Amino acid sequence: MVKAYILIKAASGKEDFVLKELLKLSVTEEAHKVFGPFDIVLEITARDVEAVVDILLTKIRTIDGLTDTQTLLVIDA
Repeated sequence: MVKAYILIKAASGKEDFVLKELLKLSVTEEAHKVFGPFDIVLEITARDVEAVVDILLTKIRTIDGLTDTQTLLVIDA
């Protein structure tokens, strides 16, 4: 299993909507609104790196109001 933290920027006023959509995903372990250059920190678990990429492209980056992501892959468990 691969764990990743995804830093997310949302359009102004869309933060709550994006967070609710992220919390619906089966791969979501945790998701929190934060202060700083990003609006949301998402923790996901997937079977491998390829699955992380697929989740990003098909489930996360397609959420309305999401404007940018940065993915951090965990290298120790």
